Amino acid sequence: MAVARLAAALLAAALLTGWGVARAAAPGCPAGPVRLRVTIVDPPAELSTTGDLAALRDAAGPSPGATLRHLALTASRVEWRGEIETRDRTLPGGVCATPAAVTLALVQTEHRIRIAREIPRGSCLFRALEAHERRHVAVNQATLRQAAGQARQAAAAWASQAEGHGATAEAAAAALQQGLRQAIAPALDRLREARDLAHGAIDSDAEYARLGRICPADQQRLRPALRALPPR
Repeated sequence: MAVARLAAALLAAALLTGWGVARAAAPGCPAGPVRLRVTIVDPPAELSTTGDLAALRDAAGPSPGATLRHLALTASRVEWRGEIETRDRTLPGGVCATPAAVTLALVQTEHRIRIAREIPRGSCLFRALEAHERRHVAVNQATLRQAAGQARQAAAAWASQAEGHGATAEAAAAALQQGLRQAIAPALDRLREARDLAHGAIDSDAEYARLGRICPADQQRLRPALRALPPR
């Protein structure tokens, strides 16, 4: 089972890849090329066995008719971080700012497989559950890279024509930051949708029926702990 969260911030980011984007400014606004750099930060998923069945059930949320759904889960949190360097010019009506450099990072700040501590590490059921959760990990990794490519395209298109206007240079820069957020938002929405679809395909009724049939000795040993779970 997978649990995903997504957050956004405009912060400094590490740089790995990049290229220049040509842009043309409106009359009076400063013109020039835009340096665009994008990176992915995706550490290996951690494996945790500290939580018990009750904790994992609470983290997973309601899962009617599927006891095995709270034996293990994979949690992921993704943030995007960006920084804009601006060039600005004071005009009769205020300040116009355009981007000189844009850096973006998509960061998987949390990526963790949790398997209930009641299941002995290395047992048949533990190995089966870990293999199931590793499929969720693979989805999270693949969709993060897809989202980075889409965010790169969106940022390049935005940077080629972006302008921020305000009474001060700070206000004009803030307008650019808001424009970048809006440009990147569709890529993040598609990330959520792609993950939901792929995780749902993994967590099918047929898959949990299969997990319920395997490792009968481990399943038998686990039943007392499952029966002892307090009601929700």
